[in-house]
Order: sequence, then structure tokens, then C-alpha cells
Amino acid sequence: MTPSVFDPDLSSTAVAETGLSDIDSETGELRIQGYPVEDLAENASYEEAAWLLFYGRLPTDEELTEFTDELAAARGLTREVHRLIRAGAEAGASAMDVLRMGLAAGSLDSDGEDLPLATRRVVATCPTIVAAYWRQRQGETPVRPREDLTHTANFLYMLSGEEPDESTVEGLETYLTAIIEHGLNPSSFAARIVGSTGSDPFSAATGAVGTLKGPRHGGALERVFETLAAIDEESDRSASVEERFEAEGSVAGFGHSVYDTRDPRADLLDRVAERVFEGRESMAFLRDARRLDDAAEEYLADHYPEQQMHVTVDYYAAVLLSGLDIPPELFTATFAVGRAAGWMAHYREQFESETLLRPRTRYSGPEERSWVPRSDRYVAGDSNAPSPDALAGLSSVLGALSEPARLELLVVLYESGEPLSYSTLRARSSIDDKGRFNYHLRKLRGVFVAKTESGYVLTEPGRTVVEMLLDDEGLLADVSGERRG
Repeated sequence: MTPSVFDPDLSSTAVAETGLSDIDSETGELRIQGYPVEDLAENASYEEAAWLLFYGRLPTDEELTEFTDELAAARGLTREVHRLIRAGAEAGASAMDVLRMGLAAGSLDSDGEDLPLATRRVVATCPTIVAAYWRQRQGETPVRPREDLTHTANFLYMLSGEEPDESTVEGLETYLTAIIEHGLNPSSFAARIVGSTGSDPFSAATGAVGTLKGPRHGGALERVFETLAAIDEESDRSASVEERFEAEGSVAGFGHSVYDTRDPRADLLDRVAERVFEGRESMAFLRDARRLDDAAEEYLADHYPEQQMHVTVDYYAAVLLSGLDIPPELFTATFAVGRAAGWMAHYREQFESETLLRPRTRYSGPEERSWVPRSDRYVAGDSNAPSPDALAGLSSVLGALSEPARLELLVVLYESGEPLSYSTLRARSSIDDKGRFNYHLRKLRGVFVAKTESGYVLTEPGRTVVEMLLDDEGLLADVSGERRG
């Protein structure tokens, strides 16, 4: 049976029930177990926030002390994991690659562990793996974790070998707590999928890290830093924003797939950075970032108001982490250190529901085929290939036009008569969601739409199809009129 609902990016589909966090995309509010993220990040330690996610309430003093001690006791790594980290660092692997490998190897001695202990060990060892990797990359000996330091302070200590000052710990802890949980993002979804199968926490964490490594999910932090570093030297920030948006269709750190407003965590981290950077050289970087923020918000509001592209948590996270002397190469891995408790909370929630996540697909491949012997097979250009016909097999190619939204994009390009940039094409379409727009454009590229140096254009088959299916049947005017109306 073919599913009745087609939602390729799952943005309109609820696939799980959760008590972990609630996001209001219209008002820009994020509540974690009922607490506003601002209150939690400004007041809770990372250990408190992790307990809250695991047990659904804030811990007592005694419970927090016991939980903190349990995390501290679980920070150590085996010799095998240390050897793996060293090999990865020497081979030039990224921090995310090594974190993934380290977590996977950590499962080798987890047989017999109960679920709470295993999830705590995932949270506890993430900072140790990342810090050990960085020390190895710098040609230095990894620093053993200290059980007398908090989760955040110990991470900073293992990175530098020196006990951090209070303001640095405060800045990083606020960040780690602010990003500890954020709904069904791709990496948390990956953790839930693994949990739904009944697999172990280390497998879930490995899947989550591999998902976060992808540039569409966890790569924004590095891109924001690169953008800030480049534009910091340019005087006309508004022109820089326009140039980047027209060239790439986006500005790093602006436009969230969930929020229609400014990301509440962004303004939180902005305030924290101002407090922590007082008297430091990093304050100048923060001021430059704020000026670029203002320029980008103004440009995007003036030119693309319907897209509601506002600053995201990644923007001020990059500013804060840079000011705290976290190397840009560790930005995404540091995010993983903070999100680890959220991943494990999602894993546990799905695991305990005993519900297997098994979404359906909608088939878009060829119709029924008959087996062809190898001697009779060919590809384009073979001597035994039949003579090509311009419209042969058109019905199978037209499967890409099964969605009205794709037909609309062809019409937009047809009416334009000239190449359109990504941002202009998106602005002229009625597809509000960026993910859906990208999905439909991707389905058209290659056969019907081509990307040139000047922008997107119709290919000859694309133009032929539009003229045949729309103009000859009198539909082009109707479609254009409905779109403008």
C-alpha cells in the first residue's frame, strides 16, 4: 500500500511523542521539561540539566551529588580507545571521526552494563575522547580526567592541561546546557531510531555523531566562524551579506528550519558572551558579530521578508566558543559534548517505549520491467543501442513532475527567460519551506533544470516539456495566474 501522506523532510509529521522539550516556532520559545531554555542555561549546571532530561525533574542536592560523582567516575578510557584516538589523530582524522570511533570502541567493554550506567558513560566519555584527540593532534600527551572537577571544568582542563577560570567555565557551561536538547533534530532522531530497534546506547551515540558530522546538520558552526573572520576585515557588511546570499542562497548562521523568529538560544549566548568577555580582547569580535547580525537581519527583512530568516544559535555559539579559545576544529565536537545527554535521553525514551520506528517510502522508480539477458543490455553510446528519439521514454522522465511544486519552478524559470539565482528562484516560488524547496529543485536538476555560473536555467528538455504540457494545452496562463493570484 502506498502511503497517503508524502512528507520528504518529515517537517510536518510527528513520529514520536516526547516529554523532553517543546518548541514554539512562531513565538521562538524553547522549553526543556517545561523550563524556558534561558532559565535552565543561566541557572543549571550541565549535570543538573542532564538529570532533568533523564528523570523528568530537577535533582535534590543529594541526588545531584551522587549523579555528578557517577559521571566523574565514568570519564576514563581504556588503553584500546586511547590507541585508537592516537591513530586517528596521527592519520589526520577529524574530531568527529575520532569521537565516533572512540564511542564505538567504548562499547567493547559495555557488556552487562545496565541502561542508565551505559548512557551515563556515553555522556561522561565524550569530553575525554575529544580532549585526548586534540592533545594528540597538538603533539601533546592527553591529560587524565579529574574527578574533583565538574563536567564542564574537566573538559576545559583536559584540553589545556590547566585548571580553567570561573568565567570561562561559566561561558562554556551555559553553552553546553543551552544546546543539550532541541527536539527531533537529525542526530537525536538517529539516536531514537537506534533505540527503537532495542540496540545499545553506544550504537545510538555513534549514529548520532555520524549524523551530526554532516554539513547540513553540524557543519554550520565552522561556516559561521569562517564568515565572521572574512567579513570582519570588510567595511561594508551589508554588501558582504548581499554578495554571500546571492552567491550561496544563504548566510551562515541565519535561517533555522524550525524557528520563524530569532533563535532564543542565540540571544542567550549573546548575553553570556558579553558577560564573559568583559575586559577581554574577544569583546571586539563580539561587537563586530553584532554589527553583522544587524546588517544581515536588515537585508534579509528588506529583500526576503517571506522567508523569515533570522539568527540561529550557531551564530553566537561560534562567537562564544572562539572567545573561550575553543579551536574551530573542535566546534562541532564540542556541540556533541553538550548534546550527548539529549541524545541519550531520546534514546532512553524511545527504547523504553518498545516502539520500532519504520517509516514508509513512496516509490518513484521505473514501472514493471522484464528481465534482460546480459548479451542484450546496452548503455547510451553502445553500438547495439537503438537510435535515440527526442521524446522516447518521456513518460518515465515525467515522473519528476509528479509534484505541482516542481511544475511551478519550471514555470518560474520559463517566464523569466534568463538565469535566476538560488535566492531569486526561491523568492518567486510559493514554496515557503526551504527544505521542501531544495528537495523539489534537486529532483528537477539534471534533466529539466541546469545550474550555470549565472544561475538556474531550463534545459532544452525542460523547455520542451513546459511548452508541450502547458502552452499547447492552454495551461501556462492558468498556472501563472494562480501563482500570481
